[in-house]
Amino acid sequence: ALCYQPFAEIGNKSLAQVYREIEKPKVKNLQRAGMIIFVYSLVFTAMVGFFATAIIPDSVRPAFYDNLISGLPMHLVGPLPARLLFQAFVVVVGFLILAGAANTWIVGSNGVLNRVSEDGVLTDWFRKPHKRFGTTYRLINLIVGLQLITILLSRGDVFVLGEAYAFGVIWSFAFNAVSVL
Repeated sequence: ALCYQPFAEIGNKSLAQVYREIEKPKVKNLQRAGMIIFVYSLVFTAMVGFFATAIIPDSVRPAFYDNLISGLPMHLVGPLPARLLFQAFVVVVGFLILAGAANTWIVGSNGVLNRVSEDGVLTDWFRKPHKRFGTTYRLINLIVGLQLITILLSRGDVFVLGEAYAFGVIWSFAFNAVSVL
């Protein structure tokens, strides 16, 4: 059930990016959006667990514990090509969700590193705007490069990446707590 938590967090981080465009009353509308994200995450997690228990036979279900969503299409009734096509659809949708997550993290990291550069921790060379797009492309390239290096070093192991993510979240909370003190 915890594997869907990052999707809810991604949704909430996306809300921070579109805050300026939300119509008034902003706080009330943000609370509504947060509740929709919460309910969706709760219902989706419960539905996947319920359908996986109902559709995937007990004898083969342990093979799909790490990815029940991928196991569901393969145990539906229908011809094998249709089930493979549906599984490919599930993979593409997952890719699109994670691509949105990567974009959210790039934008968030860019904002943080811009502030760090403005404070003089990083040189002004990083903040040079792109001639055509006006973005801080050097920071964005640095962020994307570090993400790719992280994926390559972990060999794409989702569990290692999840543990690294959890480690980062814990340290982020710790540093935020210290900064409040």
